[in-house]
Amino acid sequence: MQTAVLDPVRTEPIPLDLPAIFYPDFDFSPPEPGSPDSLPSFTVDTLQKADWCVAKILAADSRISRRAELAAELHSRIDTWMTKSSSADQDSISYLTSLLRPFVEAELATVRRSRSLLLPSGTASLRKLPDRLDIVSQESAMAWAEINAPDAIITERKLVKSELKRLIFRQGEAIPGIDAELGRDELYIKSSL
Repeated sequence: MQTAVLDPVRTEPIPLDLPAIFYPDFDFSPPEPGSPDSLPSFTVDTLQKADWCVAKILAADSRISRRAELAAELHSRIDTWMTKSSSADQDSISYLTSLLRPFVEAELATVRRSRSLLLPSGTASLRKLPDRLDIVSQESAMAWAEINAPDAIITERKLVKSELKRLIFRQGEAIPGIDAELGRDELYIKSSL
């Protein structure tokens, strides 16, 4: 597949080769003068033309859905391959790390000013990971904190959008800091099959 890009210095097109496999249903070439793409635009003014548009929209939507399914399947296959092909290396890393860690800890205990052991093929370091906290039961923790540590609880203030909509759209209230717009009609296409 070839396309043309205008050079900012020269005004003639520069050919650009793009692999068709990445963009199989998109034509990058500009329309030639006098070609059907450069003719006056299509106008929907009959039921047949409207039906044609709906059919084209549904067909395009179906192709998008098939591509999304294919992409999901390919992502899944790649993830499975990556996990399977990396498992032996992960096992080696885990095993060798378990052998190396006691030695590094012992060596760094004798050298008090560094947390890194410099070796010819690399550096082995000990780093403190951040403290971790998981709330496994929100209700239990909340009940305890209400009695023993009220500072650990935050009361959050939020605006209620449904109430704001009622004030603005039904009562005509002007509220600073709110950008409101009436909902507009959007064309929705649904297959009759």
